[in-house]
Amino acid sequence: MDESKIKSLDLLFKPRNIAIMNASTKVGYFIHGLETQGFNKENLYLVSDTVQEVYDIKCYKSIEEVPNDTIDLVILAVRRDKLVQTIKEVLQHKKVNFFHIFTAGTIETDEAGVKIEKEVKEMLTNTSNNTRAIGPNCMGVYCPKGKNAYLGIFPPESGNIGLIFHSGDLHTKMIRYGAARYGLKFSKGVSVGNCLDLQVSEFLEYFNQDEDTDIICVYFEGFSQLHPHEGKKLFEVLKKMEKPALLMKGGQTQRAQKAVVSHTGSLATQQKIWDAIYQQTPTVEINPSLDEMVDIANIFYRCYKERNANVEGYDEFKCPKGKNALVILWSGGIGILATDTLTQMGIDMPLFEGETKERLMKVYPLKIGSLSNPLDLPWIGRTDIFYNLSTTAITEDIDVVFIETDAPREFKDDWFTGYYENLKRIRDYINSLNKILILILHEYPEANREKYYEMLIEDEFIIYPTIERAANAYLALYDYGQKRKLCY
Repeated sequence: MDESKIKSLDLLFKPRNIAIMNASTKVGYFIHGLETQGFNKENLYLVSDTVQEVYDIKCYKSIEEVPNDTIDLVILAVRRDKLVQTIKEVLQHKKVNFFHIFTAGTIETDEAGVKIEKEVKEMLTNTSNNTRAIGPNCMGVYCPKGKNAYLGIFPPESGNIGLIFHSGDLHTKMIRYGAARYGLKFSKGVSVGNCLDLQVSEFLEYFNQDEDTDIICVYFEGFSQLHPHEGKKLFEVLKKMEKPALLMKGGQTQRAQKAVVSHTGSLATQQKIWDAIYQQTPTVEINPSLDEMVDIANIFYRCYKERNANVEGYDEFKCPKGKNALVILWSGGIGILATDTLTQMGIDMPLFEGETKERLMKVYPLKIGSLSNPLDLPWIGRTDIFYNLSTTAITEDIDVVFIETDAPREFKDDWFTGYYENLKRIRDYINSLNKILILILHEYPEANREKYYEMLIEDEFIIYPTIERAANAYLALYDYGQKRKLCY
C-alpha cells in the first residue's frame, strides 16, 4: 500500500462527516456511540424515507438531500436485497470515501449472497473516486481521537493498541474486557467482517505506519473468496511488520472451519500453513482464547508504556533477553507450586546460594521462610528489610520478578501503607534496570480485593490473576523479542 492510500484510511477512522442509510432506533447504537465519543452531530446525516427524526436528529428523505457533496463514511444498515441499489444510488449523488456495510446475510449465507458481494465489489472497483468499504457483516469502527465508535459503552480515552477483527462481537469484547480488566486503551479498531474490499493486510500496513498505534491485535478467520491472492499478500506484510502483531487464528479445527464459513464466508487454511507463518514472521501467535489475547496485549501495552516513560528518547519496543525469574511471596506451599509451574513452562528460577545467599543473609538473617528463590518473606512486607531483600535479590541475570500479593483488611493501617509503598519502590527500581515486575493477585469475590485491584491498575502495575497466565504473557513478550532480536 502506497503512502497516499495509507493516509487515505485516516478518513475511515476520523471521518469529517458520517451518513447512516435507513436510519432508525434499531441501529441507534451507532448514534449513541458517536455521541459518547463527542462526534459533532451537525456532521451526522441520517437518511430515512419512513421517519422524520431519530433521537431528535433530523432525517433526510434521500441521500440526494444531504447538503455535503462528499461523505467520508456512509453506514449501510439496509436489507441485503436493497444493498446493491442503495450503493448505486449513493454513488450517483455523492462522492463517498468509505462505506461501512453493516448488512449481513451475503457471501456467508448462500449463492444469492455471493452474487450480491460480487456486484458490490465490481461497483467499488469501477468507481472513479477510489471508494473503499469494510464489511459486509461487520460492526464498524472505533477511534477515540476520531470521536468515532459504534457503541456507547466504549471508552473515549485514546491509547496505543490497534485492533483488526473479523468478528464484531469479539472486537467489542476485546475493547470491553481489555479496558475493564487491565485499563487497556486503544488507538483504533475495526471490525472487518467478510472483507469484500478492504483486507486485513491493508489494515496491518496502515497500523504499521500509524503514529498513534504501537501494538496490533488481530482476530483472523480466513480469506475472502473474492481475493484469491490475499494469502500471499498477508504473508509478505507480516514479514515486514515493525510493530508487534498479536494474531489469533479462528477455525483451527475442521469443525470450527465449518463455523467460519457460516460466520464470514471465509476460506479456511490448513494449520500447517499458519505454523509456517508464525515461524517465518515476527507475528505473535495467540491461542484461540480471547482471555489470552487480552492477557498478552496487557504485558505488551504496559511494558511499552513503562519503557517510554522511563527512557528519554525511547522510540523502540524492546523485550527481555532472558527467562530467569525471581519469585517473592510469603508462603512456602505457594512457592513450591510457583516453582513447578514456571519450570514446567520453560522459565528458569536461579537458586540463590554462595555469595548471593550471603548478601541476602546480611540484609536479613531470617529464622522463618527462605532466601533461596522463591523468597519466602512472611511478616516483613511493610519494612525496609523487605525492600532491601527484594532489590538485593534482583541480580544481573534476573529478567522478571513475580510478586504474590493480596488485598488488605484495612487500606489505611500502617502495615498496608508501608507494604504498598514498598511495592511501588520495588517497581520503580526494577523499571530503572529495564527488567519487568509482575504482580499476582488471585481472583475471589471480595470487596477489598476489587478495590485493591483498581488501585494497582490505576498505579499501572502489571498484574495477573494467576502465575500461569502471567508467565504465558511474559513468554510471548520474550519470544517476540527473540524473533525480532529487540532485547535489552
